[in-house]
Amino acid sequence: MPHRRPICLLASSTFLAAAAALPVQAQAPAASTHGLKTAAAVRVSAPPVVDGLLGDEAWAQAKPSEGFRQRDPQEGAPATERTEFRVLYTTDTLYIGIECFDSNPAGIVAGERRRDNDLVNDDTVSVVLDTFHDHRNSYLFRTNPLGAQYDAQVTDEGKDVNVNWDEKWDAASRTTDAGWSTEIAIPFKSLRVPDNQGESWGLDVERVIRRKNEQTYWNSYRRGFTLQSASQWGHLTGLQGFDTGMRLRVKPYVVGGFTQQSSRVLADRDNASDIGMEVLKYRVTPGLTLDVTANTDFAQTEVDAQTVNLDRFPLFFPEKREFFLEGAGIYEFGQARSEGTIDAKLFHSRRIGLSDTREPIPIRAGARLSGNAGGFAVGLMNVQTGEARLGARQVRGSNYSVVRLKRNVLGRSSIGGFVLNREIMDGGDFNRVYGGDANLVFYRYLTINGLWAKSDQPGNAANDWMSAGSITWDSDLLLAGVETVAVEPDFRDDLGYVPRRDMRRITPVIGISPRPRSGPIRQISFQPRFDTVWNREWVVESRRDHYNLNIDFQSGDSIVFAPHHRVEKLDEPFVFRDRLVNLGPGINVRQPVVVVPAGEYAWWYPRMTYNLNPARRLSGNVVFQAEPGFFGGDLYEWIFSPRLKVTDTLSLDLSYSINDGHFGDVEFLDHIVNMRVNYSMNNQWLTTTTVQYNNVDAFAGVNFRLDYIFRPGDDFFLIYNEGRALNDTLDGQRDRSLVAKLTYSLDF
Repeated sequence: MPHRRPICLLASSTFLAAAAALPVQAQAPAASTHGLKTAAAVRVSAPPVVDGLLGDEAWAQAKPSEGFRQRDPQEGAPATERTEFRVLYTTDTLYIGIECFDSNPAGIVAGERRRDNDLVNDDTVSVVLDTFHDHRNSYLFRTNPLGAQYDAQVTDEGKDVNVNWDEKWDAASRTTDAGWSTEIAIPFKSLRVPDNQGESWGLDVERVIRRKNEQTYWNSYRRGFTLQSASQWGHLTGLQGFDTGMRLRVKPYVVGGFTQQSSRVLADRDNASDIGMEVLKYRVTPGLTLDVTANTDFAQTEVDAQTVNLDRFPLFFPEKREFFLEGAGIYEFGQARSEGTIDAKLFHSRRIGLSDTREPIPIRAGARLSGNAGGFAVGLMNVQTGEARLGARQVRGSNYSVVRLKRNVLGRSSIGGFVLNREIMDGGDFNRVYGGDANLVFYRYLTINGLWAKSDQPGNAANDWMSAGSITWDSDLLLAGVETVAVEPDFRDDLGYVPRRDMRRITPVIGISPRPRSGPIRQISFQPRFDTVWNREWVVESRRDHYNLNIDFQSGDSIVFAPHHRVEKLDEPFVFRDRLVNLGPGINVRQPVVVVPAGEYAWWYPRMTYNLNPARRLSGNVVFQAEPGFFGGDLYEWIFSPRLKVTDTLSLDLSYSINDGHFGDVEFLDHIVNMRVNYSMNNQWLTTTTVQYNNVDAFAGVNFRLDYIFRPGDDFFLIYNEGRALNDTLDGQRDRSLVAKLTYSLDF
């Protein structure tokens, strides 16, 4: 098939010119909003009772801050509903009280009680605090009219948002005839703060009115920025003489239960009881914390979603284990991303304590020192794993080390360096990766990123480096930039995710996102990008052209239509589809089903997505992608992801994927189901039941997880897992476990 890029470029240029001529909303001046407003915290001797009502005498001592403005739908316009907040503090706790007045209290949307759900389906208020006032890093606290709690650590204005950061704080909300109100109590010991307490902090408050699809902000209302853009916030003053409290936290755990495996040729039952140190946290300085773990257990970790690989490179699975996620922002470096894929992630903590097939490897001990010291962001990590037998394979214990230093420069920029090391115990093998990166921001919307890394391992390897870089202008109206990535054939990274080596990618991207002045459409975005991948000899191996059209409606719904053109050149065949076959008792092998021959393949495919407004009782999205000509065959994919809010205590989330493939005489129909039933008796008793089915791997499973948060930061978990091999694979193997886990922390 002849490539049609010139025709598509002409069509893209025509669309961009036409879009630029549309009658659109006037764009607000690009002036910075930094420090436009200041709120004063008032010290009180008697703290308010955190019950969601701001009737305590203490709140009358603080002046209310108000004047919220819209970011959407009308940038800079006054909020349609009034919001005001007050800030108090005692020696050990910061209190924020927020009044959300509403002319239609019956229209307030609230249906989520789960801790750490992002609450995007509900009315919410969010408070962000830049305690070091470095205009980059911050803490985010969010709640809804039911008092559900969501928190996160934000690094580099949202370059990394660690949603699994969990600390001790409290929130309570009430709905009244005037709207709804909330009280948030944050112990100072839950934050990292500088030694000079008297200086101001960065502060902003966001309110989302879900039924109106309206986002309002106290200070930073300019488009082109997000809630995490700390450089655009206001100031919080008046905090002096408070106590950062905890110097040492000891959080042991105890686990009781069993694991069981059974099949026609196997019957094994093990005691899963254990004790260990979930974390020992020592605050070296107000801004620097040491975390230690021993005999680490991850029984409560959420299970990975079932999925099927529809490409020739390995899948990426995100980290979900608490020890590696808390304070993870400093370790998020060395990333090169394409659209919807990752070209490189130099440090991916899932490489520690998990095999390539996601089987657990015991972690004997680990330590992490992270925070701020001497003007540097510091991250030091060392983890020791033990030996493990995975089927017929024996895995040796290994030691993993990470060193990360980063220095803030200019107004919103940073430069840094890193070293990664893996030593296999008594194995004579090692791998080290070292390098540096830079993130430079100019003129608010112009970003320049650079990355270089080199690996070191036994043997002589001349081509053992990688690099990445980009320059991007990204405002609300205009997107323009270019990205480059190069990975040499001998580059090795045992602590990272690098799916493709011997490659060079160059990607120009341009887009325009006008906003019509009136009508049902809020914004139209058209963003073409063109990925070309060469090998080291500059021979084209892959090309993918994206023409992404996104339409956001005032209702909160959106439509995405994304035609693509793809070219792939294969020097050798690859197995696109295989299956597990039982050849006899204890004999299971994977047999190829679809083998794609070497050669050149080219095809067009559209991807269409419809997203429903999350304020609705039934929300979610539907995706359809048709790829006639996919590697010489035909592939059609449907994804149905509805979310049903039955009550404010019960919701259902479903992800159902169907892959219909036709390759000559071979046809297959995949069904992959991941369904979650969430039932929350209240904000402390939370349950999730996950049901999974995957006919490709002949697997069905269920996971039940009860989380009783008996006090902030401490939990009792009850977890039941059962997985079954279907269709006589793995001799009908059935895995089952029942585990109870209790954590109890002591602060000194």
